[in-house]
Amino acid sequence: MKIARPAMKKLFIAIGAPILMIAAASVAHAQSADSTINRIKSTNKIKIGVRDFSIPFSYLDSNQKPIGYSIDLCMAVVDSLKKELNLPNLEVVTQSVDLSTRIPLVQNGTIDMECGSTVNTLARQKQVDFSYVTAVAADQLLVKANSPVKELEDLAGKVIALPNASTSMAMLLSANSKRNLNVRFLYVREQAEGLLAVQTGRADAYITDNTILYGLRKNSKNPEEFRITGRPLSYLPYGILVAKNNSTLMAIINRTIAEKFRNGEGKSLYEKWFGQLGMPLSPVTKAAFELNSIPD
Repeated sequence: MKIARPAMKKLFIAIGAPILMIAAASVAHAQSADSTINRIKSTNKIKIGVRDFSIPFSYLDSNQKPIGYSIDLCMAVVDSLKKELNLPNLEVVTQSVDLSTRIPLVQNGTIDMECGSTVNTLARQKQVDFSYVTAVAADQLLVKANSPVKELEDLAGKVIALPNASTSMAMLLSANSKRNLNVRFLYVREQAEGLLAVQTGRADAYITDNTILYGLRKNSKNPEEFRITGRPLSYLPYGILVAKNNSTLMAIINRTIAEKFRNGEGKSLYEKWFGQLGMPLSPVTKAAFELNSIPD
């Protein structure tokens, strides 16, 4: 059957347009792959997102320098990048992030990786990629030492402070609804605000990762004024964040973490930073170290 030229032209357009769109999408994908590594190479800089108050993961010392467990791990990653990318003079630039900015700043390339205290969740994996698990925590409660509160249920009808845009929020909203606790929420932007809310009586408890709570209590003016209580309410695996579609950078990060865990340095780092808080290595974190000790 012979097809008229005008009809053939329309057929070509109808078939060809989707093909061209697919091809264009493939090119765009190829151009965006490993964009973070390409940026690091071209600028000879790596931009690291840090937290100012997330003790012992990432916080500022007396000289306003970022220190902590996550910072030590990320500096080990920087050493790996210098070797693998042949960038011996790679410059490290730090950028403070908080609960609301950490993911957007990774996504838009303002920072190349986030080295704070972010929990790996399936919802967040839709936005960014996570490294191997670096530590594990659980939600617990921080209350005043003289508070009668022992468990979450004791807070029925009371005020709980919690971090905005955190895993604690989803867990607590669900528990509040299922158990009819009638809890009122006070949202805070940073961890130190949660401690202050309890201290000043604006909240009856602050709920967040127990690793953070131990750090807040230890570094408060009067640690004996506070108590950490309650059963573990969640499973919270931490990781280093990078933008999606950056497999080369993620591979370097994971190789570095695996090596640290394999040779025992991961446990030493944990004891260095968490030991000072009186927080022993938990069985789940120990299991994470063992499971992520991937051989060469």
